Amino acid sequence: MKLQKDYSGQLYLNSSSKYIIEFSILFIILNYFEIASKKIEELSEIEFISDKNENLKTSIIAELIEGKNKNLNQERINNEYKNLIKEIRENSNIQITTKDKTDQEILELLNELILDFKEQGNLKKIESLEKELINNLDENSYLELIKLKSQLNRE
Repeated sequence: MKLQKDYSGQLYLNSSSKYIIEFSILFIILNYFEIASKKIEELSEIEFISDKNENLKTSIIAELIEGKNKNLNQERINNEYKNLIKEIRENSNIQITTKDKTDQEILELLNELILDFKEQGNLKKIESLEKELINNLDENSYLELIKLKSQLNRE
């Protein structure tokens, strides 16, 4: 996770790191259907910032929930999202990380990615609240900012 400073000195998230996490999660879901099926609920709760990534994730989760023949599901998804899947495979370094890993290790990696994604969301909220506080000092915004920061510190 990479925080950078903008021209005013405020911290912000490098948006490319968000896409890297999204691509990494999608890579695992696409290549390890059975492992991903253990995390359907958590995967359903997160919302990707890229619409095309979110649509692919939603389609895969729908297929996993329906529980049809895995090969047919993957074939339909591969046809429908051919270009995006190619982009994920070409731009995802996670394939090196998952190589020669056990299912349990890949599941743990998926857990870490989901947590990182949620943390990214909290950091985005913090960034937004800090900007809001600069423009309009509001007690509720300040309290929410403190709450989010303390939550991140505990994790």
